[in-house]
Amino acid sequence: MEDVLVFQHDPREDLGIFAQVLERHELGFHYIRLFQGEMPPEDWENVRALVILGGPMGAYEEELYPFLRWEKTIIRTAVKEEIPTLGICLGAQLIAAATGAAVYQGNIKEIGWYPISVTPEGQMDSLLGYLPEKPTVFQWHGDSFELPKGAQRLASSLSYDNQAFRIGRNIYGLQFHLEVTPPMIDRWIDQYWKELAPVPYISTDKIRADTRSYSQALKYYGERFFSEFVRRISAFKSKKEERHQAKL
Repeated sequence: MEDVLVFQHDPREDLGIFAQVLERHELGFHYIRLFQGEMPPEDWENVRALVILGGPMGAYEEELYPFLRWEKTIIRTAVKEEIPTLGICLGAQLIAAATGAAVYQGNIKEIGWYPISVTPEGQMDSLLGYLPEKPTVFQWHGDSFELPKGAQRLASSLSYDNQAFRIGRNIYGLQFHLEVTPPMIDRWIDQYWKELAPVPYISTDKIRADTRSYSQALKYYGERFFSEFVRRISAFKSKKEERHQAKL
């Protein structure tokens, strides 16, 4: 059993930079390819963390994608047991939906490089607190969500109030993408150009130019963020082992 389960909704959306961080920390990870009908293991005893990646579907499209129902059930279990969990884009929306918050279509598509504002709570957070107050990050979404009950808002943007949140100590949702690499962005543009073409304010040339300008800083942000998340995994792993030993 690997340390980290990764729910993958699209073959073009993977861990990116985060995979390199896990490898450096010698943590194993295993993709559950939901788009191929794979199911997670029933034995969660050795699972140390859950990462829920993005995807083209909406968190509310259970009729079209039935696996979203049990995915939300698993997320609720992870939240209840305080398993370190990170949701990215669709993943954040699924955490919001699983914990009772509304998910819906936003007013505009936020696709490309946009600034976000880190809230005072975000500036105090050990995962996001190293970011500048208004970093430029990569976005690719058209859906929005309400802040889950009891969650802390960690970042917002001009068009989307909830760009990052935390539930308790170990559950994080990011609307934006800190994991992407330039080749991933190129793949997404090539695959989804039909989605972008009708939107007059989105220019693929500008996205590519901005990628050259901002991707190095994003790599630093992503490595710092996920390295801190890995520390949460290690702390959870140690606590779980202590509880196991206490039962013996």
